[in-house]
Amino acid sequence: MGRITPSFRQLYEETVAELKSELQSAMVDLGHKSAFDMILKDAWNREQAAMGNSTLPTVCDKLNLIASIHNRKLTAAMARELKDKDIKIKQLSDSIVELENTIKIIMDKLKTEPNDPGIPR
Repeated sequence: MGRITPSFRQLYEETVAELKSELQSAMVDLGHKSAFDMILKDAWNREQAAMGNSTLPTVCDKLNLIASIHNRKLTAAMARELKDKDIKIKQLSDSIVELENTIKIIMDKLKTEPNDPGIPR
């Protein structure tokens, strides 16, 4: 009798079903349950073909690697956004300093000019 080797897709579906029933259902934190669903939808389901082509020994190894890569992608995107926001904050801060200096110059001029009855003080 020959042995039948299950396809990666079968192993993947079995593993995900086990993780959902044993791990996710036991999670107390709803945020963790939601994060599990996001990893499943955004990373694992989208990269089934890549995982199927991988030579890693187990489905869990493949799931873990894909999840790590997906998390790294998200971290890099957040770092870029943070850098962009830091640049904008610096520009706004510089503009505020420039405006404060302009106001100071105007106030100093008003103080040193002779009293003009038409200028309120």
